[in-house]
Amino acid sequence: MTTEMDIMEMDERQRFAWLHANRVTLILVGLTWIGMIAWEVIHDQFPMFLIAMVPVFAIVRFSTYRYYQRAPRGNTA
Repeated sequence: MTTEMDIMEMDERQRFAWLHANRVTLILVGLTWIGMIAWEVIHDQFPMFLIAMVPVFAIVRFSTYRYYQRAPRGNTA
């Protein structure tokens, strides 16, 4: 499977930096999500949708991980 790193022809140092940038982005999105939940609670609203989507996203992430882990790899060169 060709990744965006392959398309941009990154070397190992650039790939490492790209993966770290993705991790930081994911953490910031998570913190923003937690902030949105807190905002709703502070304003006396129960953020049912925001809370319910946490396990949904976790299941989607785990499912795609398992799928790509089992899928045979094509020629990425």
